[in-house]
Amino acid sequence: MKAVIPAGGLGTRGKPFTDYCPKAMIPIDGRPIIDHVIRYICKFSSISEIIIVCEFDSFGKQIINYFEGKENLIGKKIRFIEDKKGGTGGALLQCQDLLRNESCFLIWYTDNLCAIDLDDMYKKFEFLGIGMQENHALGMIVTRSRRYEETGRVLIKRRNTDNIYTIQSFIEKPVINLEYPEALGIYLFSQKIFDVLLQYVNSNTSQSFDLSADILAATRPDLQSMLYSYDIDNSQKEWIDVESPTSIYRNAKRIKTILKQMNAVRDQAMMD
Repeated sequence: MKAVIPAGGLGTRGKPFTDYCPKAMIPIDGRPIIDHVIRYICKFSSISEIIIVCEFDSFGKQIINYFEGKENLIGKKIRFIEDKKGGTGGALLQCQDLLRNESCFLIWYTDNLCAIDLDDMYKKFEFLGIGMQENHALGMIVTRSRRYEETGRVLIKRRNTDNIYTIQSFIEKPVINLEYPEALGIYLFSQKIFDVLLQYVNSNTSQSFDLSADILAATRPDLQSMLYSYDIDNSQKEWIDVESPTSIYRNAKRIKTILKQMNAVRDQAMMD
């Protein structure tokens, strides 16, 4: 399957760094985050090609120039599609012609780091959707059911008066169980997603739309078009959304763990 890497966007959470450099080029351990992501993805046998969607302006050219001549080193073909500022939904729709012959394909936003076993995810998605008599799978969304908090939490015993409470205990940066699993910005989609995208475009005048807020949040899966969750908690894998250089500094220990997990999975994929 092919992998689509959306690398456009304004990167507002990464300012002021993203005033001079695209978010995808935020450095981690001496290499841009998009480099870590693509090198990881390309080690899996299920991946055939990388499609990077980015602007073709001076910012996007930083990404294009970085990967120039690296195809042999990475081991997979890299293709660039111009992001015409149609939002994340529009960016995916621009890739339709290149993905037309794919039974399914990967979407991985560049600010996500996680050691997901893509071959395993691909096999399970194929079994659920394409292994049946009729392909009924719309997509599979990577999720987690627990989250590491960056601030301390308190257990309140009772209220004394107005906004004053009695604290029973203080918990420093706990791991909390989420009532609703959190989507992590990594997806597998079948061709059915383009039917949903085109239906939205035909019924809306907006030139820009969001894959999560406008498409997935408004989609009501049925027996002919199912969405599935691929949860990482059972595999004990860490995940992080790299918002900015500040977040890298603040989460240095976790990022080191994730990169170690990614390297371990990547090495195993190469052996297989």
